[in-house]
Amino acid sequence: MRHYETVVILPPNLGETALEETLTGVEKELVERFGAQQLAVNRWGKQNLAYPIRKFKEGYYVLYEFDSEREDTISGLEARLRINESVMRFLTVRRDEEMRTAERMKIRCAKRKKNESLDSGELGSYDEDLDLE
Repeated sequence: MRHYETVVILPPNLGETALEETLTGVEKELVERFGAQQLAVNRWGKQNLAYPIRKFKEGYYVLYEFDSEREDTISGLEARLRINESVMRFLTVRRDEEMRTAERMKIRCAKRKKNESLDSGELGSYDEDLDLE
C-alpha cells in the first residue's frame, strides 16, 4: 500500500457551491475511480501565493491524504486535475518512501551514536593517561 499526499490550489474567487462541487468531485474520483482508501481531506483555506498565478495573489488550498495500491492512481488523478479548469496548481508526493527513508536515517544515527560512544570511551581512557590539565 502506498501513501500519497496531493495539494490542490483553487482560485480564491470560486463561489462556495463551485468550490464544494470541485472538492467533492475530486474526492469521489479518488475513491470510486482510482480506489483510494483512508481518504483524509484538510482544507487549509485561503493562503497567499509565493508568486501570482493567473493574476491571483491568493489561492484556496486543499490537502488530500490517501492510500492506494493501484499504480495508475496518480497518473489518472493528475490527468483529471489538469483538465479541470478550476485547479490552478497541484502537487502529489509519495509519502511512504519518505517514511522509509526517515526510518533508515534513524537506524543509521543510532548506529553512529553507538559507534561514537564506543570510540569516545577509548579516547577518554587515552586522555586520562595523558593528564592534560
